[in-house]
Amino acid sequence: MKKVLAVLLIVTMVLGVTKFTPAIAASEVMIKMTIGNPKAYVDSKVVTLDSPPIIEKGRTLVPFRFIGESVGAQIGWDGAKKEVSYVFGDINLKLTIGSNKAVVNNVINMLDVPPKIVAGRTLVPVRFVTETLGAKVDWDAKTKTVTITASTIPPKITFKPKAEYTMQVNVGPAFDWGKGAQKWADLVRERTNGLINIKPYFGSALLQGKQTNWFQAVSEGSIDFVMDSTINASGVVQSLNLFSLPFFINTYENVDKIENGTAGKMIIEQMEKMGVVHLAWGENGFRELTNSKRPIRTPNDMKGLKFRVVGSPIFIDIFKALGADAVSMNWGDAVTAFQQGAVDGQENPYGVLIPVQIWQYHKYLTNWNYVIDPLILGVSKQTWDKFPTYIQKAIKDSALEAAEWEKAMVRRGLDGFTSINILKNKFGETPQLLDMVGYVRSKGMQIIDLTPEERQAFINATQSVYDKWISIIGKDIYNAALKDIGK
Repeated sequence: MKKVLAVLLIVTMVLGVTKFTPAIAASEVMIKMTIGNPKAYVDSKVVTLDSPPIIEKGRTLVPFRFIGESVGAQIGWDGAKKEVSYVFGDINLKLTIGSNKAVVNNVINMLDVPPKIVAGRTLVPVRFVTETLGAKVDWDAKTKTVTITASTIPPKITFKPKAEYTMQVNVGPAFDWGKGAQKWADLVRERTNGLINIKPYFGSALLQGKQTNWFQAVSEGSIDFVMDSTINASGVVQSLNLFSLPFFINTYENVDKIENGTAGKMIIEQMEKMGVVHLAWGENGFRELTNSKRPIRTPNDMKGLKFRVVGSPIFIDIFKALGADAVSMNWGDAVTAFQQGAVDGQENPYGVLIPVQIWQYHKYLTNWNYVIDPLILGVSKQTWDKFPTYIQKAIKDSALEAAEWEKAMVRRGLDGFTSINILKNKFGETPQLLDMVGYVRSKGMQIIDLTPEERQAFINATQSVYDKWISIIGKDIYNAALKDIGK
């Protein structure tokens, strides 16, 4: 059904300016167009386009009416609104010239490039066809030819949404992570016109607090959506431990390169094969070190201290290599242990340190950026496969926007003005707290920034972790990550 819908939608997207009417009724049609060439093909028939395909801002734009008419769709034009419409079976599509918003059956889909009029004809981004409509689209970079295979059978949509879709979130709604999850749910509800309602369950409430079980629950379909840490899934998806290799990914630039590079794609493919569809990367942040005993500048400073760490074996190995004693426990137990002096320190990003008011328990904070903690915005494949393609796109569009906002919130003030400017210019927001490091310092904590030489001592001390974990993560993924960041 989805395939048919995609094909139909594809047809709709590529409407051209030609006055061609298909000569025969077929269940499938093949359309070929070449950038800048008015000659196109519908199966074996040659058609002359009034306005050929073009490339703009790295995106291919194709004639809208031509494809719509090739599959038998009804095409409409509202000159006052500058709106072109496409009706084919149960699909009703509307596009507005100059707008990045497309509306499919009252569901908003975002376009990379807005439709435009060229030589009196409407051109639309072909990528929208592939992502939103699910048609088969092939691109030949050498000849600059796009081939679209579309169905001519009017689609029937039988999808009926659930009253509520569940979302696993480990933290509470006061954290930037939690706010990002709520933003994602709100965007989906808005863009689907209330059709898809996602409810975030904070504090791992759906898992009775056992956050490390989230991947299994989502893959099995007992939980629909998730916005959670890669660390909490690393026991099942071992490749996710790549992000926890000590001092391997130490800049935001490298984080982005790996997530959006070959290594990130390999990890995403692994997750999908295991039943979880990855939609976007969020972020908990670089995990920094705090303690109540002394400033830490060298591995030797950690000897004899006990640190609370997350429940992942690689963290135990890291702290053991540094000569410290690591213990895994939930946060509630950790606070009690801090108060009683049974545990001396912990590691967490600024986005966690501030909400939990870490200065109540610890005086010293070492900025060492030893591991990054990405978040996965994902969905059970069982849930995902039931959505029509245009609803899938609305959900993914929303995930990408929520993740970008959440990342900017987590990074604000820690990456110069980059994230602050994203929040201001794209989202129209200026958070009250912009200097997280300064805020923590104002609470009486002593901040230790490592010199390059001091940092190298920690790197040297943790090489045994690499010796053990690269094979567990997958040498191919590790090598891909090295290439992604130019190491």
